Amino acid sequence: MTSRVQEITFLGQRAIRAANGQLAFVVVPGWGSNVVSLVHEPTQTELLRVPDSAETFRRRPVLYGIPVLFPPNRIAGGRFTYRGREYRLDINEPARGNHIHGFVHTRRWELVQAETDAAGRVCVETRFDAAAGPDREDIFRQFPHHFVITLRFVLDGATLRKEAEVHNAGDEPFPFGLGFHTTFAFPERSARFALDVAKRWRLDERMVPTGELEDFPFREDLARGMSLAGVALDDAFYVGDEARPSVATLTYAAGTERLAVRYQADANFRHWVVYTADGRSGFVCPEPYTWITNAPNLDLPPGRTGLRELAPGARERFATAISVEPIS
Repeated sequence: MTSRVQEITFLGQRAIRAANGQLAFVVVPGWGSNVVSLVHEPTQTELLRVPDSAETFRRRPVLYGIPVLFPPNRIAGGRFTYRGREYRLDINEPARGNHIHGFVHTRRWELVQAETDAAGRVCVETRFDAAAGPDREDIFRQFPHHFVITLRFVLDGATLRKEAEVHNAGDEPFPFGLGFHTTFAFPERSARFALDVAKRWRLDERMVPTGELEDFPFREDLARGMSLAGVALDDAFYVGDEARPSVATLTYAAGTERLAVRYQADANFRHWVVYTADGRSGFVCPEPYTWITNAPNLDLPPGRTGLRELAPGARERFATAISVEPIS
């Protein structure tokens, strides 16, 4: 089938829909460049958790589609110090006194391009420039650096690749981490979930790491693939000391087919958080992170926490991909 890309309206928002007969996705630039829908077209299976109204989305935007987290997860007390400068981020998780999930997943992004190429691939590109929008003062008050994030979505066969570039457009180095709070639809009774990781981060009562890595009893089951029915997770995992790509895999029935959904993150993503709420809510969130929760406040080497510094003018690129295939 011919690849196609078009502008649509999704729950009252300007959106881009792209499809190629294998997969179809919808991205909403005005909602943080969130991929709010990803459909396996041969079985008409929606792979993501999709909001039923704009109001539903705005209540819990991180629990729909694929929000972009910059930085990912929690900063204890909303504060950290780097190169002698104290950063004060808004406390938007008041029950635990933390900042959570950063500055870009609820802001408006710019649509740069949406087109097909000569090979039949669909390419959609969006950009967030911290200095360009109406929220400039709010962002710079918390994170006083000019950063630009560009997302490039490439639909190629039964794979959706997402390439992220972080650019330091300012004149000072800054610390950063990047992640994706990916919320898959997950029928717990028939589905299995697999993720091969080395250790789990021990968390304190604020849900931030103590700095200790620990063994956990279901590591082998998780690596093979396990049921998450009734399993309540909000756990942070460490891929391992060796830099390598990592993959979360979901398998479940879709009509007469059984699908394997593979979510691969490149070697920059050394940490995953897996969130299931109560294990009975019909979703699972495998979240690849370049840094672990509260990384700037952990007394550990950057090679362990994933804390990165981006020099003035520098750019770093990161890649994830979601692939779908029927299995016997």
